[in-house]
Amino acid sequence: MSNEPLRGCPTCGTKVSDVDMGLRDYRWVSSKLPGRVAPMDGDFILERKGKLLIIEFKPKGVEPGVGQSRTLRALKKFADVWVVHGDGPFVDVNFGNGTLFTVTVDELGDEVVLWFEEAGQ
Repeated sequence: MSNEPLRGCPTCGTKVSDVDMGLRDYRWVSSKLPGRVAPMDGDFILERKGKLLIIEFKPKGVEPGVGQSRTLRALKKFADVWVVHGDGPFVDVNFGNGTLFTVTVDELGDEVVLWFEEAGQ
């Protein structure tokens, strides 16, 4: 796992230096925090009736870094947190229990819908 700064958009590949990220470029605050402390973004957050589903997307084989792992673990106290590795057509998903399941992106969508329906009950 590299702790290097983001060099380009993981989705479209646009170089960060070519994009005005505005406030989403967290240097305005990370430079004021101690050591290597920095904010993280939320990749996917869905709310239904006060229940939260948070999904973090990572490239296949890449685990969240130490700080991000701590944040995700803290979020598990009040939200369902899934980590998805890869970008299709098959992805590996940790549905919060530590076990990786390989599913298609369509099946992942079905799991989100199932979560949404159960959260509404």
